[in-house]
Amino acid sequence: MRIVFRLILVLGILVLGTVALGNMAERWIIYPFDSTEVSPTSVGLPEVRAHRQSIGTSEVVIWSAKAAENKPTLFYLHGNAGNLASRSGRFKRFIDRGYGLVAMGYRGSSGSDGTPSEEALISDAIEVYDAIAENTALVIYGESLGTAVSIALADRIAPRKPAAIILEAPFTSIPDLAEFHYPGTGAMAEKISNTWHSLDRAETALDVRLLILHGTNDTLIPIEQGRQIFSAAPTSNKDFFAVKGAGHSDLWRSDTLPRLWRFIDQSALR
Repeated sequence: MRIVFRLILVLGILVLGTVALGNMAERWIIYPFDSTEVSPTSVGLPEVRAHRQSIGTSEVVIWSAKAAENKPTLFYLHGNAGNLASRSGRFKRFIDRGYGLVAMGYRGSSGSDGTPSEEALISDAIEVYDAIAENTALVIYGESLGTAVSIALADRIAPRKPAAIILEAPFTSIPDLAEFHYPGTGAMAEKISNTWHSLDRAETALDVRLLILHGTNDTLIPIEQGRQIFSAAPTSNKDFFAVKGAGHSDLWRSDTLPRLWRFIDQSALR
């Protein structure tokens, strides 16, 4: 999720008033998805079905697998790098444990068409969620950028809440990330259209069972932002796991996974 290292370009364009170019650069920075459509079978997931869901004028690619009896389903919202195939290793671990899977390829990712934006990703996530939410124990799993989508989704779907939410390396907002990496740019970053103010949304959205995973050595999204999201969550049933020595993308370790599996398994017991 290398957003901020190119964010200065967008801020400079906006300051100069080049709005059209600014919008293009903003998408290039925040949503550098891999648009390649890959079949689940070709990445070792024969149990996973790929299909397209029509949402408005766009078609969104969905990967799905059924849950074993008494196991929850993970609604997986990925980060802003790569595509669904890039997460095949994670998906295999879910399936091997009997969990169901629904993973949405954002617009512009994984063969999905359309143009990504904050509102488009939120609206698409709501449509997919509503199609799968009945008669299943559903756990929303947000990774990096996907944490912002997850929080916004949870904020919009009350009272149709999931059994639980897992956030991996959440951030408070895009302007806060800009300010962290380049002090003095946060106010300018408020001018872009995709600000993803997750901290504000967390105060009403995260009133469900919650687990946050964050690396203590995450140099991209500081762990302090994850802690702020955790503190803002109104639920009393929440846990924050600071993964010692981990960075942004190496959180799935031998000391993390047992805790993750235990949390997911208990979500099916609600």
